[in-house]
Amino acid sequence: PGTDEFGEINPFNEYGKTKFDAEEKLRAWHSKGQNALIIVRPTVIFGEGNRGNVFNLINQIASGKFLMIGSGENKKSMAYIGNVVAFLEACIRTDQKYGIFNYVDSPDLTMNELVSQVRKKLRNVDGVGFRMPYLLGLLLGYIADGATKISRKKLPLSSIRVRKFASSTEFRSASGSLDGFSPPFELTEGIERTLQSEFVSPEPNQTIFNTE
Repeated sequence: PGTDEFGEINPFNEYGKTKFDAEEKLRAWHSKGQNALIIVRPTVIFGEGNRGNVFNLINQIASGKFLMIGSGENKKSMAYIGNVVAFLEACIRTDQKYGIFNYVDSPDLTMNELVSQVRKKLRNVDGVGFRMPYLLGLLLGYIADGATKISRKKLPLSSIRVRKFASSTEFRSASGSLDGFSPPFELTEGIERTLQSEFVSPEPNQTIFNTE
């Protein structure tokens, strides 16, 4: 938690490893000439039209099938698409010749805060609803792992999903040091805009982006 742009590179799979390999290729290219290079490492992105992990979580809450596991005090760094676009525009405009930036909309929300905002907006109820103890949720995840191994049918629950959900994923960002950049939207405002666009008054003709 709190890793910034100078944190140790420690990928745990090929996805992360190849992303860093690509950065190294770009740095080698940059060192050979006068071309500017700005590398942006965004945290999980959400927003209108995005069908990624944050949308899936919100969709579960909207359906009434969501179940909070653990204390909910863990924090998740997120980035609203409107702010990511604004930051990329700032990267294009800057005279800075080189930079590496995480992109995070701060301050991070706890899972309790995120879920409560979504439930209040979409279901007009307070709080996070029924809460399952973490160890019980993890046990059910291991049982689901065994069932998946036997049936070879992937289930929506797994021990990895439970651990990821209950863990903190927090990063720090130096984005404000790029020409004094300030995001146009607060994180909670970005969530509000997403809820309005996707669930309250959905736009039937909006472009949809399906992501992992």
